[in-house]
Amino acid sequence: MGPETYPHIPDDFLFGAATAGGQVEGHHNSDWAESEKRNAEKLAKEAQFRDYGNGKLPEDVWTRLAPELTDPSNYISKEACGWREGHYIEDLDIAQTLGLKAIRFSIERSWTQPTSSDELNKESILHYQKFIDECEKRGIEPILTFFHFTNPLWISNKGGWENKDIRDNFNRYTKSLLQSIDREFKHVLTINEPEVYTFMGWIAGEWPNEEKNLLKAFRVRKNLIETHKKMYSTIKEYDDSILVSSALNLQDIESYSSKLSDRIGTTVANKASNGLFIEKILDEMDFLAINHYMHNVQKGLIPGKYIDTGEKKSDMGWNVNSESLYRVLLSLKKHKKPIIITENGVADAQDSIRPQQIKDAINSINRAIGEGIDVRGYLHWSLLDNIEWDKGEAMRFGLIEIDYKTQKRTVRESAKTYSDIIKSKK
Repeated sequence: MGPETYPHIPDDFLFGAATAGGQVEGHHNSDWAESEKRNAEKLAKEAQFRDYGNGKLPEDVWTRLAPELTDPSNYISKEACGWREGHYIEDLDIAQTLGLKAIRFSIERSWTQPTSSDELNKESILHYQKFIDECEKRGIEPILTFFHFTNPLWISNKGGWENKDIRDNFNRYTKSLLQSIDREFKHVLTINEPEVYTFMGWIAGEWPNEEKNLLKAFRVRKNLIETHKKMYSTIKEYDDSILVSSALNLQDIESYSSKLSDRIGTTVANKASNGLFIEKILDEMDFLAINHYMHNVQKGLIPGKYIDTGEKKSDMGWNVNSESLYRVLLSLKKHKKPIIITENGVADAQDSIRPQQIKDAINSINRAIGEGIDVRGYLHWSLLDNIEWDKGEAMRFGLIEIDYKTQKRTVRESAKTYSDIIKSKK
């Protein structure tokens, strides 16, 4: 039986795609909106020399994307993908045609709770209720994320995630939101990529709060961990049948050689990138929600000193490795918990890498399941092009291509590749 048949993936496997509220519907009166306004000119001027997560962009990528990356408007989300204006209907129609069984989305708190009043915005709640209803009409499971990087300004002004009060505050919001939305969920995610949020905001200093402060970074980490635990209990009290997790971003970091210095550096890099949250919240994870994008090879004692592997690079300059997802799944086998891959994809405006990347990802899942790893779902990042945080609109991850000026949708060939795989399992 050939590898393209994916014999180990069950017929009820949860194939889907992921989005985030701030990236597809914009975010007003938020810390991110203020950060965009404050930094757009600077980001455009420094674009050629920035670290995009794996160093500067390859020369061919830079040449192609420079017109967008040097334009300050690239970094302002504007109306994003128009989901506040109802464009999600068109996108859900496409998702249904592709055969997707799940859509991950996040509720943008700057819309639902724009002030410190405990009363949530009724218009915004209605918007999300309609979205959920439209998913269910199409046989698509909506997977809710409560926190995906953005905070309303009133939260930020009170210290945000540096302030211990965020734990009870976000927990009250969680309870109120569930009661107000009043819809059933099979899976929910509390916090997206707490390790990335902490690193980018308080160690790299590139995201809100835009500060390099290790002490504050540990404080934020502690608050994220304790908030997740509180949210887990609250969600379970609301409906014990809901399966709860936090979406953790796990890298695949390999040692350059068997030399002691390389192995020690790899161990430290893995701990810093992959191990700061999972062990702390494992008891409050009904399943392991895993985001995966990066493969790197560590050389030497200094963690993060990665070498160029000569592999294909995405538009973000990230290595694209056919087996990295398999190795991450293999590393999770010891936890003996079901797994849903809640993000995995590639920035690829030309759609030249993504079709094979999707095939490789599904092959990795098929192989992992065949080895006894309980993988239950795969949500491709992303359903559609959107603003990639401080990297802007130029970084296109979508199965659906978006013309940001006209909001025209075009289904990419990679989406058809994914659809063929999904329909082969029916």
